Amino acid sequence: MYHVLLRDARFWGFLFQVDQHLAAQAQQQGCSCGGRLHCANYPRKPRGGPTPLPGSRDYRLSFCCDRDGCRKRTTPPSVRFLGRKVYLGAVVILVAAMRHRPSPRWVIAIAMIETLPITIIVGRVVA
Repeated sequence: MYHVLLRDARFWGFLFQVDQHLAAQAQQQGCSCGGRLHCANYPRKPRGGPTPLPGSRDYRLSFCCDRDGCRKRTTPPSVRFLGRKVYLGAVVILVAAMRHRPSPRWVIAIAMIETLPITIIVGRVVA
């Protein structure tokens, strides 16, 4: 069942929307030096799942400060990638859960994940 979920473009689209929301929050905060953050996404070669990711979403959202002398990179948290690693977070979580023989209730919850509103994950309404 999990292999079907990992190939579903709607699942990855949902995770990408959450990442976009987290990135927008990081960009609004700006750089610690007071500069504005500009888009500086970088490609990833994700491991552990479908390659390329459905919907060509195999890049990490990131920003770079526009002030000369700073140019600090800001990379917001991601629900698709595990920190600085290239492994797909969803794959690692699913594999760990599957090793513990999921209950029927868990399987139903995973099957319905695409219907969960983003508010459950990020804790507030997303326009």
